[in-house]
This record gives sequence, structure tokens and C-alpha cells, in this order.
Amino acid sequence: MANELQTVLPPLLNTYVPDVQRNVAVGINNLVANNKIDHLHLNIPLSDVPPPLLTPNAQGINFNRDYYNLFVWGADLEIEHLTPFKVASDRALTEFMDSDVKEMFSTLKDDLTVQKVLSFPCLFANENRHGGWADTDQAVGFGYIKQIKVRRNGVMIYPHVIYRLPQQRINEAIFELDLYGSPSYNEFNRSHWSIKKIDLIAELVDMGFPLL
Repeated sequence: MANELQTVLPPLLNTYVPDVQRNVAVGINNLVANNKIDHLHLNIPLSDVPPPLLTPNAQGINFNRDYYNLFVWGADLEIEHLTPFKVASDRALTEFMDSDVKEMFSTLKDDLTVQKVLSFPCLFANENRHGGWADTDQAVGFGYIKQIKVRRNGVMIYPHVIYRLPQQRINEAIFELDLYGSPSYNEFNRSHWSIKKIDLIAELVDMGFPLL
């Protein structure tokens, strides 16, 4: 029906590494005009053009790329259908942050500060299911915050996910994304909300994700 809402999952982006030429071998078993073809080997050149993807700007978002928000929260976030979630006060902007960034944002003291935080791109993730790595089916949501509500016992986050990214690939980008920790234990192993003084979009593009 024309007025029915349809649920569309955020697309899963994978890194794209161009090759000069790639071939695919296709084995075909078939019967043509009563002549049995036991095996047919075809070499088919594939195009190096990546599939078309929406860019963040196509969503009408003018990101402030000086910083990004990182949310890691338990195992309950459904990245494919992310709904509002609450971050406890003692895990909201209290750890894994440089001192100057923490001083600037940790109290969310006024509307101007909140509006600035809303302008940053975001990563939304569940904790790694293992010590230092994520399962292959775990995804990180790339998107933004639509609204923040600050209360005495926590902060309610209203998220929007544009893309899903393989979590293990993000988990490995400790230097690129300025993550605290090591490959065996890092920020993706602890529930928290932190802000990083990093151009997230530029780093993801350099990692091979076709965001731009």
C-alpha cells in the first residue's frame, strides 16, 4: 500500500580495494541439446567500479568533522533497528577521552554544547563478544544523534544509523580512530560514551570505506 511504512536496513559497507583485473571461475554443469557438458570453465573480467552508495551529505546532515562520538553499550543495541538508549551517568563522557575534550563536553552544561555534540558523526556499537575481537556478524552503526536528553541518572540518546560497518575492521583501527587500549582489549570491550578529536569520515575513507 502507498501509505505503508517499509523497514529498510542501513546498508553494510565493506572496504573496497581496487584491482587492475580480477577473474572469476565459473563451473557449469548442464545439458544442452542432448550433449552433456561435464565442466565449463569461464574467465569473466569484473568491473572495478564499486556499487553506488549514498554519502552522509545526501542525508541532509552537515557534520562537524572536528570530533566524533563513540558509543559502546553492552549487547542490547540492535544496530539494524537502533532505538533510543540510556547511557549511565558514570559512563557518559567520563573516560577514554583527552583531558581538554573531557573538560569541554563532559557536563553537557548548556544548549550550545549539546548542539555541538549533536553535529558530530557517531559510531554505535555493542561490546566485542570476545576479548579483543568481534564476531563476523557484529556491525557498528555509522550515523548521528537526533536528540539528547540529560537527566540526573543518565543521558538518553536518540540515534540514527546511516550505514553499518564490520565491527572487527573498526576494532582494529586503534591508531586511526584514537582508541584507548590494544588489539587484545580496547574501548570496544567496555560500555561507555566518549568523544574523540578525530575526523571520523576522513579516517574511514582512508580505511577504504566509500563514504564520499
